[in-house]
Amino acid sequence: MQHWWENYPWRMIQTNMRQIDMEDINAETFVNDLKAFNANVVLINTGGIIASYQTHVEDHFQSEYLHGDSLEKVMTACRDAGIRVIARMDFSKIRRPIYEKHPDWAYRTADGSIVDYNGDVHACVCGGYQQEKALEIVREVVETLPIDGLFCNMGGFQVRDYSYRYHGICHCEHCKRRFRERFGLELPVKEDMNDPVFRKYKVFQREVLAEYRDRLEKLIHGINPEICVDGVDFTRQESNTEYKRPLPYWQYSASSNTRALRGIDGKMVSSNTTVDFIGFFYRHVAVNPEEQELRLWQDVANFGGIDYYLIGRLDNHEDKSGYAGIQKVFKYRAEHADEYLHIDSLADVLVVRGFRWDNIPEERGWIRALTEAHVLFDEVLLAELKPDVSFAKYKAVILPDTLSVPGWLAKALDAFACQGGCVIASGRTGKYDGDYNLSETYPLDCMGIRKICSLREDMTSAMLHVEDSDLSVFDSYHNDRLIYFGDSFLFAEYEESSKGYLRLIPPHHFGPPERCYYTQITNIPGVQINTYGKGKGILIPWTPGTLYYRDGYANTFRFMRDLLRNVAGIESVEAAPFTPMVEVTAGMEHDGKHALIQLVNNTGHFGTSFMAPVPVHHIELAIPMCKAPASVTSQLSGMSIPYVYNDGRLRLSVEKLEAFEGILVQF
Repeated sequence: MQHWWENYPWRMIQTNMRQIDMEDINAETFVNDLKAFNANVVLINTGGIIASYQTHVEDHFQSEYLHGDSLEKVMTACRDAGIRVIARMDFSKIRRPIYEKHPDWAYRTADGSIVDYNGDVHACVCGGYQQEKALEIVREVVETLPIDGLFCNMGGFQVRDYSYRYHGICHCEHCKRRFRERFGLELPVKEDMNDPVFRKYKVFQREVLAEYRDRLEKLIHGINPEICVDGVDFTRQESNTEYKRPLPYWQYSASSNTRALRGIDGKMVSSNTTVDFIGFFYRHVAVNPEEQELRLWQDVANFGGIDYYLIGRLDNHEDKSGYAGIQKVFKYRAEHADEYLHIDSLADVLVVRGFRWDNIPEERGWIRALTEAHVLFDEVLLAELKPDVSFAKYKAVILPDTLSVPGWLAKALDAFACQGGCVIASGRTGKYDGDYNLSETYPLDCMGIRKICSLREDMTSAMLHVEDSDLSVFDSYHNDRLIYFGDSFLFAEYEESSKGYLRLIPPHHFGPPERCYYTQITNIPGVQINTYGKGKGILIPWTPGTLYYRDGYANTFRFMRDLLRNVAGIESVEAAPFTPMVEVTAGMEHDGKHALIQLVNNTGHFGTSFMAPVPVHHIELAIPMCKAPASVTSQLSGMSIPYVYNDGRLRLSVEKLEAFEGILVQF
């Protein structure tokens, strides 16, 4: 039986309502506002920190503002209008009076203190509130309110408050007891990957959260299997900003999030939201309208659901500057809903990412380079990969400084390489196994590494020299023979089956100018390529992605592009070069009925601002396609697009790209 959320044309709005929004809420107005946006899913604050309905669960803090239409009436009106309802719960905090009744429910710092933020006390995921009371509240919501799904906000082991102050690992008695029972150890005091106890704590966190999610899913689906559960049936993430967040700005946030949530098979409902506001400190002031629209076009282009998140209600929100652009994208997706169902990516490169909320510069730099080289690629979260995974659909898999590589994953990647694939690993990939134990040997046989010697972090001013013999691979360096690589470098001994390229120039004087020169070029390779079965492993002993994400120099980009093109055999979808600021994606309906080609114009991103994109003219594409089309049309205008099909590639031209173009290829 197919559940309602499977291949559903997901268009969600999250009205993150404050207590006061229930004072005068009107169900009819609420629904009409959602319909004006063409929304078909709504996420509504329901319970946890504050109950927005008449709760009968003891110690579930009841809102005193329930004077407008009841939450049940609002939800019923939504469902009557064909809008699915997701209940938003937040069990990360409890009100101070409840804490005083149950002090053992609280998170505790190492010195035993609690975190009280404006009268909301942080609760620990191992404590009685989240382990027992939360499930009682969930049961009440599922059994008494007309909902279609449930989303739990800010779950897990929270260590910071809303002002981003760090409070450290929880040391409540429940955490101490469970960790001691699991490992026979006391909790670590600080987060330090060099501490073996902390590495066990990361395994502890993973196990606690998996067990909790399993209990929650079984409870909800045991009552009603047609209620979708966040993290099980659909997954949400945010494209957001924050006041004084360190640069650089991540302009591909929505694209990357959507790809990672869809994963390899694309079966998970991906709901990446554009957050309306600047950040925690300024929740009532919206970011630039063009930024919100761009995020949504990126969601669309990567075949995910679309999602808009604001504080308050649509009718009383004080900054409506983004509404017009958001409504434009929602309207487009509503008009083309069927065309976006059952779409499988046509990517031939896969980037393996760590954790979805982490900012890993090496990952982001590879995502930038692939996007700007116009290469079709997917992303997958390491936690979502399973031992039966197959990489057969890809030509290359990239491990960007992937610290933890489980043994089963290493074997799967070795098999992929042996069968003709290319595995690319950079930096410290494979330093730990799947349980964060230090790897005794390099886990990937396909890399041809005999021994890891050392990792140096003091290589500033060292460079790589491009020899004449390297130009067959790095053919964009005819006129410049030096590549910079930053501070870190992994020294290793390699098998005879592998071949090194580029030569290490050791650190040398960089001041005063009169002494700025090097005197030595070693035989130590800057990249190692190993033939393995029908395929190959490529080890980059430094982190080009980190450099490209942070600095953005062509010196790094060309290294990555040359490696992908000339070693991994990865082709761009350019028929002729065009601006790197246009993102291109492509997918095929899983029964082969039609394909979609999507273009997103990123030219409006300038430094830290987002503005209207500059139109791009005469984009020529060559998209891999397994069969000849019957027609090619613009999804925006409905006009036919001339094309040529030969050698398994569809060649066409987009004469003018504004913010977005969707191309429908019918067979």
